Amino acid sequence: MSGTINSLGLGSGVLTADLLDKLKAADTAGIITPIDNKIALNTQKGQAYDLLNSLMTSFKSSVSSLGDDGLYQGRTVSGNNDGVSVSAVSGTQIRDFSLNVTNIAKKSVIESGSYTSMTAPIANGPGTLNIGIAGKNFSIDYTASTTLSDLKQAINDAAGSSVTASILQTGTSAYNLVLTSNTTGLNQAISLTDISGNLSDTKLITKNTQSGSFLAADDFIAATGTSGDMTLDVGGITKTFAYTDTTTLQDMADAINADTMMNTKVTASIIQYGTNDFRMVFTPKSADIGSAISMTDSVGGGLSSTLTTTTTSAGTMGIIQDGADAHFTFDGISMTRSTNTITDIATGMTVNLLKDSGSANIAITQDRSKIADNMKSMSNSYNTLIKQLDDMTGYDATAGKVGIFNGDNTIKNIRREITRMITSVNSNGYSLPDYGISLDKTGVMSFDSDAFTTKMNADPDGTEGFFSTKTTVSSAGVATTTDGIFTALNTLINSYTSTSIGTLSNLTQANKDSATSLSADRVKANALLTARYETMSAKFAAYDSMISKLNNQFSSLKQQIDAQAKASSN
Repeated sequence: MSGTINSLGLGSGVLTADLLDKLKAADTAGIITPIDNKIALNTQKGQAYDLLNSLMTSFKSSVSSLGDDGLYQGRTVSGNNDGVSVSAVSGTQIRDFSLNVTNIAKKSVIESGSYTSMTAPIANGPGTLNIGIAGKNFSIDYTASTTLSDLKQAINDAAGSSVTASILQTGTSAYNLVLTSNTTGLNQAISLTDISGNLSDTKLITKNTQSGSFLAADDFIAATGTSGDMTLDVGGITKTFAYTDTTTLQDMADAINADTMMNTKVTASIIQYGTNDFRMVFTPKSADIGSAISMTDSVGGGLSSTLTTTTTSAGTMGIIQDGADAHFTFDGISMTRSTNTITDIATGMTVNLLKDSGSANIAITQDRSKIADNMKSMSNSYNTLIKQLDDMTGYDATAGKVGIFNGDNTIKNIRREITRMITSVNSNGYSLPDYGISLDKTGVMSFDSDAFTTKMNADPDGTEGFFSTKTTVSSAGVATTTDGIFTALNTLINSYTSTSIGTLSNLTQANKDSATSLSADRVKANALLTARYETMSAKFAAYDSMISKLNNQFSSLKQQIDAQAKASSN
């Protein structure tokens, strides 16, 4: 109480501070305590709404995954081994197939003759070395002071996008330049041609066959008004190519490289040796071809002798490994690829060929384990949610426990609607128990993975259609989309959790608004009660003072009467 109230009763002994405290406590119990009780209940409901929202969100996540058709596009691959490896992305066609590898694709590797040291000079004077690979030519300049190590660096600087140069010590005072193609394939054969002729020896030159000199790459190879056939002979293998008086040197090289037989034997390149000096150069693609290459005018007689008069280089740079395409069969169908990583056989599938003579029986199947994991998660989330809904809306007479939402039909309807959908049967007579998901008599959900797997194996498309959104197209081209049970359940849950229209969202916001209103009511009621008792305290103080004065007056009068009476008795 205030200082005024604390002094009450000192004068009268009747209007005391204790009396006012009791009166105020009674009013507080009647006015403030009910508001406090409402605030406490409102807080408990807010916490319950938050819990339900959290559990509903977790349940929705599991349901949403099961309703997403992307889940059913997951793939697993079996049958991989150390010879063949296959991977498949989501949505890849489900299939079984065999792979048998004759040989994997290989890089081209060539090696020079030996030099006494890495700093040994390679040339007698200035010049240019041409590196040819896969239709590209790279010019490497050298001088009389260029060393083997200098040449290695120059090749990597100029042609590093296509080849890698390294130096290998093969013995005491024996160093060899090794060139390796950066990619695999038959067309990766590497040629080195000394354009200037100033290398100190033939150790850095590959074997090749050259035509005579033409003025340009687009120079005609036949006389005006003539046409005929040119026969190319590579180690006894021959092929005829037609020509006319408009066929250029480059045209003939392109035709040879495009031929399915000859492009496995040689590469035809047009190399510029100098001003107005262009030659067709043939580079063998394997060590066993050698240098027996010739061109003859088999029909027509108009072919330029500049083309058919060839020379063979005496290069001693050897082929260590032939560049090779991969040869394999896919379900018995022969295939060839320039790489060991193959992505063009089927959409979404990658085949990796790992070793010669590798083989495998591959099966691409639906990833059932991920679907089953989502089923288990959904089942657990459902049980947790339903238990909380039952506790919050229930009444236990024995334990004397009443749920926070007991009697709240809105919350009870959430439980009923979810359970009704879980136990529903579709138009084809299917329900979740058919797929291993069932409820016991107490409402607890369980998941039987064996029953699920059996059903999925028997009818994967039907299972996906029952769970997720399924679109079918009629013979007339009309598309029909049907929602699966988890798609529909996700829509239902969204009606509870949506931030704009969700039932729980709206209830949560209403609860927050109520908390604000109750807090304001309490402040207002407390202010009125305080003002009332401050006024009453002031009045009690005034009354106490008046009573005190009356008591004093009465006491004085009583003393006079007592004195008068005493005097009279004497």
